[in-house]
Amino acid sequence: MNQLEKTPARLWLVRHGQTDWNAQRRIQGHTPTELNATGRQQAEMLAQWFAERQFSAIWSSDLPRALQTAQIIAARQSCAMTVTAQLRERNLGAFEGKTWDEVRAMRTDLTGNNAGNGDLADWTGVPGVESDQQLWDRARAVLDKMSEVENGKDVMAVTHGGVLKHVLWHVLGLTAGAPRRFGLSNGLTAVLEKRGGNYYLISLLDIEMLMGRPPTADTANAPSA
Repeated sequence: MNQLEKTPARLWLVRHGQTDWNAQRRIQGHTPTELNATGRQQAEMLAQWFAERQFSAIWSSDLPRALQTAQIIAARQSCAMTVTAQLRERNLGAFEGKTWDEVRAMRTDLTGNNAGNGDLADWTGVPGVESDQQLWDRARAVLDKMSEVENGKDVMAVTHGGVLKHVLWHVLGLTAGAPRRFGLSNGLTAVLEKRGGNYYLISLLDIEMLMGRPPTADTANAPSA
């Protein structure tokens, strides 16, 4: 390979482990919820899986559920960790702490649309929450910084379901608000590369399923009314 040629970094975007609010289908947003016992087990499983691969850096949202997941993974790595609010979940304002039934009623009052598809990660066009564009802009800024690590190195970011959804929307060329036909389970991992200024999805992994266990529940989804 020519010395001037560079192999892009591989970016591993990991959704945090489960919280009590995930299990209750309660909206979290910027609320500083922590991992529950299941979430800690999921984080340990991720740490075990990722121990076979050396990461050059780990980035994490500063919200406890993501940071705790990242710290458990980092305990089996020998790399620096960067903690940033740019990887936080979407700011959901007055919806935070509400159950999905409460959210349906609030959204119907605001927009006439109760988002009956049950997608807890879709807030396109809902007043009073961080916009799709704002969420993508801050996520993209972190991806660009992570991509500065080159020559085929692996870089991890531990983040949230809403962030992962928007990254995948953009990477796959889908419009904001498009139906989500992929899971957003706790621990879900998307692997990306930056190619020619755009991001390319290499793989979408449910690590627990790869370890021979049942697929992890999609905790960003609630049954339709």
